[in-house]
Amino acid sequence: MTRDPAWWAAFQAGAFFFALGLVLVLALLPWWLARVERARWRPMRRMLALAALQAHRDCGENVLALSREFFRENGAAPLDRLVRARATIERQAADGARFGRTMAVYAPAVDARHAALLADTAALAELAGRTLAGLTRLYLGQATVRVGANAVHGDDALGYAPAQLVSLSYVAEMEALADGFAEAAAGHRMGLEKVLGRRARKAVRPELERIDADVAMLSADVQRFCGRLQPVDAGDVTYKTRAQGERGNRTLDALIARFDRR
Repeated sequence: MTRDPAWWAAFQAGAFFFALGLVLVLALLPWWLARVERARWRPMRRMLALAALQAHRDCGENVLALSREFFRENGAAPLDRLVRARATIERQAADGARFGRTMAVYAPAVDARHAALLADTAALAELAGRTLAGLTRLYLGQATVRVGANAVHGDDALGYAPAQLVSLSYVAEMEALADGFAEAAAGHRMGLEKVLGRRARKAVRPELERIDADVAMLSADVQRFCGRLQPVDAGDVTYKTRAQGERGNRTLDALIARFDRR
């Protein structure tokens, strides 16, 4: 039988197609399983990307909210401004914690690409919290604080006089905080756009541009605010003899307690 040319040709053809089928299975099966795995986790990975987008949005809104209270012309009562500033800082902390819980829930779906985005998002949320706390500390540290005798005839004040003397390092630190956050937010947006699909990227681009404008507004507000101050060397005689105001505790909670007459 083995000498039969027809049988031998049929055997060779069968062996060839068997080997070809085996090669195709070995080659295509991992590819197919990878596709199935990606399809399985795709909805959860989309939720992770949307959570990163929400965290990006929250950071922009919170830094802009604090900027409105401290670095723009604000005629509101000092107590109202301080309460809103504290609420903004607390909201940023809550937003960061919510993002952390979302990452924990969807952790099984994380791949290398999403892991990098999530790490950057967590870092951005943490940086936003430090930026808000740092700007608040700096603003309150040398602001004029005056509490009136009572709510009706009081003369409350919280702010800065035109050309108020401040140290050079004060202005540099404040501008560095705002610019550093803006740079980190821009980098995070680039990572976010890489993870989002083309259709999703196109859909959220107007919102991302609005968030960029909010973040840029923080830097512009801080620069405009610092431009109205008079930065001098800390060893300058005029700086050393400037009006110090009250030297009490300048934390948010302490100032809120002072202004709150209830």
